Amino acid sequence: MPRNLDIATLRTFITVVETAGVTRAANKLHLTQSAVSMQLKRLEELLGVPVVVRNARGMVATAEGERLLSYARRLVSLNDETVNRLIQHDDVGEVRFGVPQDIVEPHIPGILKQFVQTYPQASVRLFCKHSASLLERFNAGKLDVIITTEHNTGEGCENLLQRDLVWTGAVDGNAWRQDPLPLAFTRICAFKKPAIAALDAAGISWVNAVDSGNNAHAASVACVADLGVRADIYGFKAPGLVEVIDTDNRLPKLPTYCVNLRIAERVGTGSDSVIQELARLIRVAFTDEIRLDENIAAESLH
Repeated sequence: MPRNLDIATLRTFITVVETAGVTRAANKLHLTQSAVSMQLKRLEELLGVPVVVRNARGMVATAEGERLLSYARRLVSLNDETVNRLIQHDDVGEVRFGVPQDIVEPHIPGILKQFVQTYPQASVRLFCKHSASLLERFNAGKLDVIITTEHNTGEGCENLLQRDLVWTGAVDGNAWRQDPLPLAFTRICAFKKPAIAALDAAGISWVNAVDSGNNAHAASVACVADLGVRADIYGFKAPGLVEVIDTDNRLPKLPTYCVNLRIAERVGTGSDSVIQELARLIRVAFTDEIRLDENIAAESLH
């Protein structure tokens, strides 16, 4: 007799593993803790193997659970895609979304892909500009949702993440060893000023290695080619770049930056629900980043 996996139970299992706890999973899924525990118990009874276990870091997948996790994510994703394709959505409209080039990777492509699967009749206009420009357009009512990188979390925004800036450069690069230190920033990059301030405070001479204007791609290419180094928020480097491992303890520590979310309200309009859905997907993606920070911190204690 065939055994049938329940999609809701698989979704609960995935969430427990991703949040490392029954309580956090229950809050995220809007279920009671006992309901989450019961679903896990039924899943284990169906499969005949334990799929989660508690350790010092919380609830984690067992070896069998890790094997199940890959299949579960594919099944849940296929379920959601099927439902979204077949159900007629009344929500239409355009979302004007702004994000700095510095943090487009790694989350934004996945967020937008999920969004268009959920709201195939809605459209997204993506604006990749520096945070100051995005803020100006948002305050003028020209953008609906923006993510910005700032020194702090100000009034009217929601903090998604706080992380240090780190030096980044080419894989196996040597530009960071040069004197003066070659820098590869765009002219108005938000991270250029604090990086230079840190270098000046440490008495390290520097030089602009490229003149890419405001072309972020050109600046990235220069770094990938080992013509210079730059600063990025930890975990949000451009493709082809890596964090500089400063074995000589030469480069100064850089300050912490905030990743903030701002959402325009269109209460009562057809676009409000699609705006809120995009914001929800952004929060989910950055919650995963916060959990990564917590796991790294926990591992450092062992």
